[in-house]
Amino acid sequence: MKVFFDLDGVLIDGWHAKPERRRPWDVNIEQDIGISREALQHTLFTPTGLDGESRISACARGAVDLKDVLADILPGLGYSGPADSFLDYWFRKDSHLNPEVLDCVRSLRRSGKVELYLATNQEHHRMAYLWDHLKLKELFHDVFYSARLGILKNEVAFFTTINAQLGVAASEQPLFFDDTEKVVMTARAAGWDAHLFDTAETLSKNRRLQEILER
Repeated sequence: MKVFFDLDGVLIDGWHAKPERRRPWDVNIEQDIGISREALQHTLFTPTGLDGESRISACARGAVDLKDVLADILPGLGYSGPADSFLDYWFRKDSHLNPEVLDCVRSLRRSGKVELYLATNQEHHRMAYLWDHLKLKELFHDVFYSARLGILKNEVAFFTTINAQLGVAASEQPLFFDDTEKVVMTARAAGWDAHLFDTAETLSKNRRLQEILER
């Protein structure tokens, strides 16, 4: 059985589909490194232009490189340091793993009965940090992320592309947990057994995982 997890809002406590559940990484950014939080949010994360796409969204679908974007915008935000230093600050602040979910993942890995994957919207640099530095590569067989596929996961093609790459049979119904209802519905349209994630109990109470996790 193939089991997929989203990162932010599921495995990582940070950004969440529900605003009240969010744990912002940039709360103290102005006092820490001198960048206005509001200015950064507007410049990097707010949709702009005729296409209504934010700079970070373009990075997440692999259209542009985040380091190039930061080299362009950081001087205007009053930051004179290298982009790598900014990224190090960002990624360290935005990588709080959910211990209960992580325990479930470890139990599934030990069982040897499932293939574990990540399916997430990420740009290349943060994904590399999470995969290598946080050692998620030791728990998951592979990661399918938007910049790698060139498709955001709010599109059915994100999931059908994974189906094709892994040779998923029509009857297989990969199990998937995500915190965004729209994404869950999109995955279901691609034949996935997708569920809206709330807490680690979402995993322990899942019918297909219960037997594995209770052993």
